Amino acid sequence: MAIGIIPARFASTRFPGKPLADICGKPLLQHVFESVSTSKLLNRIAIATDDSRIAEVAHSFGAEVIMTDSDLPSGTDRIFQAYLQMNTEDDIIVNIQGDEPLFSGHLADELISRLSSSEADVATMVKKITSVEDLFNPSNVKAVVGNNGYALYFSRNTLPFVRDQKPIDWINIHDFYKHVGVYAYKARALKRFVELPVSKLESLEQLEQLRLMEDGARYLCVETDIELVGVDTPQDVQRVEKILVRRN
Repeated sequence: MAIGIIPARFASTRFPGKPLADICGKPLLQHVFESVSTSKLLNRIAIATDDSRIAEVAHSFGAEVIMTDSDLPSGTDRIFQAYLQMNTEDDIIVNIQGDEPLFSGHLADELISRLSSSEADVATMVKKITSVEDLFNPSNVKAVVGNNGYALYFSRNTLPFVRDQKPIDWINIHDFYKHVGVYAYKARALKRFVELPVSKLESLEQLEQLRLMEDGARYLCVETDIELVGVDTPQDVQRVEKILVRRN
């Protein structure tokens, strides 16, 4: 029914070689792979990369590796190219971020289960915002969610706007959600994404999920209370290590 693909590139402006960064004695990529391998619904998990160094390390811990082109415009395009090479009939593809070592097989299964039983094209995760700082931080993408659980819009701005109230009070008046950038796609939606040009809203907000939304795709938002910590800089390694040590 579902497969997981982990896109991994060696090149990174802020953190070159990030997938191979050592965290508690293992490469970051290995932590991601082993964590999501606890899934009960993923039939297959592969690492999609354009770099032989990453491929060699991935093979060393037993992962399937799909080599992809180096000039692909986005991680989602890398996911789709790997999906085609895998020649599978599975209809749901989970895009597992290669810098999210705390993303678990349980979370993947929740996305797969919810997506497979819905009319949505894509399932993605959201988390309730609990601090004013996070609410007004443009780095935190906000998801506006309807009563049926489907996304109405994604934005870097703070939406919805609470009229006639002080911004510091907004968080006590309405439930705001942070978008967690993990996706489960139905195959047709993933194919549609790579067929479409960059959309106007996508370009304005610099949010690729708006490409499909602007085309009419339905995003099902699955709420979680788990705080994922992505590794974007070398400093983030220490944060993740502390969490993993506490867990063990």
